[in-house]
Amino acid sequence: MTHNYEIMFIVRPDVDEETVKACREKVQATIAQHGGEIINADDMGKRRLAYEIDSYREGIYTVYTFRASADVVKELDHVVRINDNFMRHMIINIDEK
Repeated sequence: MTHNYEIMFIVRPDVDEETVKACREKVQATIAQHGGEIINADDMGKRRLAYEIDSYREGIYTVYTFRASADVVKELDHVVRINDNFMRHMIINIDEK
């Protein structure tokens, strides 16, 4: 059964544009490879963080809305956690609002 989810992730601000693009493509590919569908993508760019994370005061924000099963969410969580370029991420089920 599929649900609508939203992932927000923050990439370190000291990486080059190619690395940011690769991080975004990794998230997109993980969703697509496991049968998910991206509904909306919002590349928000560099923004100030609410608090310092790993000595960084800024981060590069991206938000995707997608439709997928819970298995996709677990795999996506795993992929983002093992990549050091991601500072933070959050996946929420937007059907439960």
